[in-house]
Amino acid sequence: MELFEENSEFEISTENITEKHNNIDARLVININLKRRPLFYVFTILLPVVLLHFLNSFVFLLPSQSGEKTSMAVSILLSFQLFLSIIRDSLPENSLTVSLFSLYVSLANFTSVVIVVVNILLLKMKEKPPPKWIVRMCKKALHKVDIVSDNVQDDEPTRPKWPDIETELNRICFACFIVFSSGLTVVVLGMLTT
Repeated sequence: MELFEENSEFEISTENITEKHNNIDARLVININLKRRPLFYVFTILLPVVLLHFLNSFVFLLPSQSGEKTSMAVSILLSFQLFLSIIRDSLPENSLTVSLFSLYVSLANFTSVVIVVVNILLLKMKEKPPPKWIVRMCKKALHKVDIVSDNVQDDEPTRPKWPDIETELNRICFACFIVFSSGLTVVVLGMLTT
């Protein structure tokens, strides 16, 4: 081990040299256990993916008048695709087992796709009066508007417009996605560290 040079990617966790003798010859058995140094991967892949996963939920806090909600959501989705390709290139091709981190990035990518779809649907739904189920779901934001829950007609002039419920709907989406992202991250990082 005096001749060993440090490696930036691996460190030797244990080494064992044993001598085996039999009547004919003697053999040396050398066991070396290598451990990967994780710091490079933590700062170049893991941390950016986790931050992107949390940033994804903040799309719902942007005002829809700015027109940047969809472009931010799509940009984050493309970033996840980039990280998936980086991870795919650095891992060995194996169909028997899947890396837990690859699974996390795939689930984060799926979450990003769902956020893009929900965001587009919310922006598209602004063109029409809000459906009854959205009005019921956002009662807190609509406390100023007098609505009879079962007797509201689609063409009724007292039906609230999207500006009345948009803030509450975006807040609900933000809360749901941030809770999901936090829970998924805690579970996966907990499994990675054990």
